Amino acid sequence: MSIVVRPFRRDTSDDAGAKALEARASQHTHNVILSTLVKVHLQHLDSFDSKARKYEGSVVLLAIDTEVKGDGASDDGFVCGCICVGIKDVRLDGKIRKLGYLFDMRVHEDYQRRTIGSQLYKSAESATRDLGAEAIYLSVNSTNKKARSFYERYGYVISSHRALLFTPLLFSGLFGHRAAAAIRSITSQEMAQLFDSMEGSDLSLAGGLTQLFSSCPEKFKNAWVLEAKGPDEESSSLAALTLWDGDGTSSIKIERLLLTPATWKSPLTQVSLLLAGCWVLWLWGLSVWRSPLTVWSALSGACLLFAAVAGTLASAFVRFVTTRRRERARMIAPMAKGPRGIELLRGLVAHAKVTAKRQGFGVAIGNLDILDPRLPAFSSGKRPTSGQTLFMLKWLCSDAPKVCDFSCDNFFDPRDMS
Repeated sequence: MSIVVRPFRRDTSDDAGAKALEARASQHTHNVILSTLVKVHLQHLDSFDSKARKYEGSVVLLAIDTEVKGDGASDDGFVCGCICVGIKDVRLDGKIRKLGYLFDMRVHEDYQRRTIGSQLYKSAESATRDLGAEAIYLSVNSTNKKARSFYERYGYVISSHRALLFTPLLFSGLFGHRAAAAIRSITSQEMAQLFDSMEGSDLSLAGGLTQLFSSCPEKFKNAWVLEAKGPDEESSSLAALTLWDGDGTSSIKIERLLLTPATWKSPLTQVSLLLAGCWVLWLWGLSVWRSPLTVWSALSGACLLFAAVAGTLASAFVRFVTTRRRERARMIAPMAKGPRGIELLRGLVAHAKVTAKRQGFGVAIGNLDILDPRLPAFSSGKRPTSGQTLFMLKWLCSDAPKVCDFSCDNFFDPRDMS
């Protein structure tokens, strides 16, 4: 085995090799039964490096086994690993700094535990430092102890505990939605001007929302502002929110969930399953009706009712999922000022979810620090004590500040998770 780490080359066989690696890495190939019943993987909608090119600068590297040819191979060998870093100028620790965001680090399962991940990471860190970055940060699932341990070994520390506010839109607006009369739709330019007039928090782009919207103009869907005027400026309140198309450079490709998507979408399949379910429930109900009244028959009747409700919800869910034109809408750049700011923002969040559903999205997602003061506007539940995902940071410069925690109201860049 001879491994070479080199830059990704566009418009070559590198693209197919890197995509094949990522598709395999996101499947359950370690579990034979699960991989037989379920086949889901990430697929890039454009070239493999298209996400990286959304940033002001980027590093995209591949690990190549030059001794292997064939499926998944580029011109000079088999693509067994990859890593990407997007470079951007952001506010951090009170200054504008050049920062790298690390993503899409993969190593083929047959090549793991052979230091290839370390080779990829060290090469990416060196290239990021050469581009002038003062630090690198990344996102990792809080339960992924293997990945966390790897990055901690290279000096990364947790800088933000994230609340992933994931809302399926099946029932959004189901019982009607009456938007507050004062909700005003605004343009991307107006939203950028409003947001950028505030003092920037950690991770906010040097060019503000103006820079974000100009880098991905097709992703902006809507923005709204809601105001409550008071007798003076201190008693007045304002909220604003942006709806962003989160279906970025990659999407979830479902090849099989017990059945293929085409089979699930077939009216014949849906009608057959509905009739089969009704037949089973009818036989079950008939059995309960003819049975003498006992604790077990009452329990069976309760289970029958539960099964009927669950079946109805499952049918509605399958129907909803198979008719969605888009997957993810993201709610970004939330603003809440004044004594009623959170209340107003809560109204905008509800309005954004209904709008996202009408535009064909399946889920609406918010991503905030668990200590963010705006979090109650997105979730009515108890504030979480730990994050579902983590931001981890490593300083690269010699005069690095001691502070590693991002401000609790840090800016979420939707390009990072596209």
